[in-house]
This record gives sequence, C-alpha cells and structure tokens, in this order.
Amino acid sequence: MLGGVRQTKLPLYFVVPLGSPEEMTDYVNARRAEGIHRFQLKIEGDPTLDAKRVRTVIDSTGDEDIIIGDANCGWRLNEAIQAARSMEDLPRFYFEQPCSTMEECIEVRKHTNLPMIYDEIVSDIPTLIRAVSEGGAGGFNLKISKVGGLTKAKQMRDLCEELGLQITVEDTWGGDIVTATSAHVAASIKERSLLSVSFMNDWTKEHIAGHKPRSKNGFGHVPTGPGLGIDVNLSLLEEPLFSVGT
Repeated sequence: MLGGVRQTKLPLYFVVPLGSPEEMTDYVNARRAEGIHRFQLKIEGDPTLDAKRVRTVIDSTGDEDIIIGDANCGWRLNEAIQAARSMEDLPRFYFEQPCSTMEECIEVRKHTNLPMIYDEIVSDIPTLIRAVSEGGAGGFNLKISKVGGLTKAKQMRDLCEELGLQITVEDTWGGDIVTATSAHVAASIKERSLLSVSFMNDWTKEHIAGHKPRSKNGFGHVPTGPGLGIDVNLSLLEEPLFSVGT
C-alpha cells in the first residue's frame, strides 16, 4: 500500500549521548561491535569541544561508518558557523539541524560544504522544498507522526526521492507499533535514498507486541504479517477512550 517493498534489511542508527570525547567514542565502539554503523552524536555545547568530540569519534571509526552531528536546534547562528568551520574537513560526517529557524540554517549552509540534514523545522511539503531550494538540504529526518501520518509521510518520501535527498525514517518516540510503522515506510524507500532507520522499541522497556519487529546485528527487518505485521497484546492496554460500533 505504500508503493511496494524496495528492501527488507534496514540499516539502523543509534543515538550517542553527550559526554566527553572519550566517553562518546567508547559508546560508539561498543555499538559498532553490535553491528551498528550509523551514529547520531548529540552536540550543542561549546563548538570547539563539539568539534573535538566529533573528530575523536571519526578517528576511531572506519569507512563503513556514518557520523551525524545533531545539535537539536541548540546553537546560536555564530556558534553554528564556528562549529561547521571546525568540522569542515571531516570525512563521513553530516551536520544536522544546527539552529532553531530555517533562516539561520540557510545562513549556516552558506558557510559550509558539509552535508546538511533537516529535522525539527521541516514538517510539510512547503518547508521541505524550502530546505532544499534555499537551505541546501542533503537529507531529511522523516518523523511519521510529525508530518501527519502515513499518507503525508508517503508524499514526503516520494518528494525526497525525486529531489535526491537521503531519508532517515523514525518518529518522535514510541514502541513496537511505531517501530513497525517505521519499518514499513523504510522498506518502501529506494535503497540509495535510505540513510538510516530508528527502531524505537530498542530504547523502551515496555513492549505491547512482544518486542517486534526486532533489530539484529545493526539492521531492522520488516514484519510480514497482515497490517503492520505485529500482534498487539490488548490486555496490556488501558480501556479505550471510545469505541465505534458496526
């Protein structure tokens, strides 16, 4: 229903908590041993220290690894420009959402050749088009609930593919149901366009569908059953807010 299955083995990314350069590097290498090769480093503090964090991680990883520096809109414009210039020569590195407004991100993009990924400030087709035409977007984090559900996500997926953007599929948070939804959307994306996927149920303790779909060795897989392909244990849910009769 989303356009067909393009791939069934989905590359996962892992978030790296903010810490010292050594702590972040140790965390990355522990996840690499588990098969993860795409990492989102949380940065947004001192641009000089952030550059050291990123550089230390990249120096300890290999050609198969992709490192994304995610500021979560946390820098002022001058800080973001300073950080981008400090990281300009780093290989395999993507710069994500440095500032809180489109105007600031567009200005940062003028000062760096680093691939730019947009997230929080892109929530519909007009903002996506602006991020590409003015902001030099190279990638987009497609958060399914943020853009309005599966129908809107499919439209933005198609547009990203036509515009040549790489796509990360995820959501703002969730468990087994959200993970199954993300897996199906990711499976419908052309392999060259899919940057990574987040399996949110790897990060939650509660599982209402038996912790399925399950990640393995750095990859997620697509459920093959009816609907989302998972069986929800209704006994774990509270009473419904309302019911619709037939």
